[in-house]
Amino acid sequence: MPSLGLFTYSTLPRGSVVHAAHLADALHDAGWDVTLYALDKDGRGFFRPLRARLRLIPATAAPPSTAELVRLRTEELAGYLTTHGGAHALYHAEDCLTASGLLAARRRGVSVTLVRTVHHVERFADPFLARCQERSIHEADVCLTVSEAARQDVARQFGVTAPVVGNGVDVERFRCVDTARIAAWRARLGASGPVVLAVGGVEERKNSVRLLGAWARLRQGHPDAQLWILGGATVLDHGATRARFEAVRAALPAEARVAVHELGVVAEADVPALYHLADVVALPSLHEGFGLAALEALAAGRPVVVSNRPPFTEFLTPACATLVDPQSETAIADGLSAALNATPARRDRGRRTALAHSWARVAAHHVSAYERILSHATDALLGSLA
Repeated sequence: MPSLGLFTYSTLPRGSVVHAAHLADALHDAGWDVTLYALDKDGRGFFRPLRARLRLIPATAAPPSTAELVRLRTEELAGYLTTHGGAHALYHAEDCLTASGLLAARRRGVSVTLVRTVHHVERFADPFLARCQERSIHEADVCLTVSEAARQDVARQFGVTAPVVGNGVDVERFRCVDTARIAAWRARLGASGPVVLAVGGVEERKNSVRLLGAWARLRQGHPDAQLWILGGATVLDHGATRARFEAVRAALPAEARVAVHELGVVAEADVPALYHLADVVALPSLHEGFGLAALEALAAGRPVVVSNRPPFTEFLTPACATLVDPQSETAIADGLSAALNATPARRDRGRRTALAHSWARVAAHHVSAYERILSHATDALLGSLA
């Protein structure tokens, strides 16, 4: 099989990093010679073991601004590849940052056939970051997307055709959960009432401020309800959203304020336990590339509340999920209340939905795209020799 270098910007489990890790293993299982490269700024290593080959790229401490961070990481990645990079038939970037590093390496003379996955189109106010995203899409040899919504965004904003390769979930990982971990987290957080789990940290596109308000409304009928927020490792600045979130939290009664738990990034083995402890998983996002956490929740047999818009509506229906208007705090609160009463049949339909999105299926879509790229490259080479 041809050699593939797959690149991600972090060792922590954000959406595109998780996608890269599972894709690397699924391609390895399919017989591909794949190496996953991840920028590692703290030396803690990758968030989980891999079956695929892993190479960590040393990265220095993060500068204060996102633009400075992207500049620095671009240079670190380009420098590493120029000095240490192995020769791959394809270089696949799962994000704008690593795509920029690969393009910088190409300018330094490294032969790079670049595949770029666009998980979602960011709305950057900073001109440098906006140009970085635009170049990473326009200068890639091929772009891929994880959903029809993302494909349409790329076509509309950049005029680039980007086939959909989808997203997946390891159903077995969320079905078989360590009961000791569940007990430990229950004791640690005192989960006595209904738990609403949000995934992805506090961000504008995650609709965190409205979700907090909706959860506060839910507490009017469920005064012991808790809100757990999982994740949050990102290179982007979400300071303005954080300030609004803190203002809303500060205005809550004292007993509600202490029922909001920001868990941050937890050990990979703890994630399924937290899903199983949740009574409902809330993802009323304003903007997503796919919404992988919804599949993870369904695989764990949890009710989900999601936005009634793409990409969620591409793979979820009212038969397996509660779809709500993400612009309405009241609608989100009503959805949370309804999801707490999900029937066993509804949960079974959710598991079947998750089963339809295997990583082997996602890998097969990527293989088809890779083979087309390599075929075109071979045809171009033969044409130049004719």
